[in-house]
Amino acid sequence: MMKMKLFLMLGPALTLAACGGPQAGGKNEASDTIATGWDATDACKLLDKAVLGAAFGDTVAETSLAFVHQPSGSEAATSECTYRLDGGGTATLMARRSPIGDNTPEAIAQTRKATESAMKAFSDKPIEDVPGLGKAAFFVPGINQMNVFLDDRRFVILTLGTAPSDRAKPMAADLVKKIAH
Repeated sequence: MMKMKLFLMLGPALTLAACGGPQAGGKNEASDTIATGWDATDACKLLDKAVLGAAFGDTVAETSLAFVHQPSGSEAATSECTYRLDGGGTATLMARRSPIGDNTPEAIAQTRKATESAMKAFSDKPIEDVPGLGKAAFFVPGINQMNVFLDDRRFVILTLGTAPSDRAKPMAADLVKKIAH
């Protein structure tokens, strides 16, 4: 089960990380992370623990940052934050920011296809598109995972594994809107 969670959280990010190298029309603007304050190397700072706790109606007891990758050349910045709630629940946020605009329609389709393929082994629930949330977004029911391509460079996966299934999708959408700023 832990291997499945790790794959589902990191699989799409690793797929996109492999899309390195400037593409036609892509710009290399690694410095814009500093200008906007959206730092993918610290996912814990992108989603405040008090905001996440309030969404769950609980308090975040601790956060832990992992899988940090500093950007270089055409390699994306990434990290993952795990939130542990007082009541025993957990949530994770994986963040990625590419120095080039590689969140292309093809990369988005490839990520979705890989996620669908992985989920077929564990669930018969279809992946749901989420219109109006970033450049493209989809929700994976059962594991309560929201995958959002915020724009051409930024991508997040928010997994609210212990959220009530009937509230997980709107909770995740609301939280991603706070992350996107």
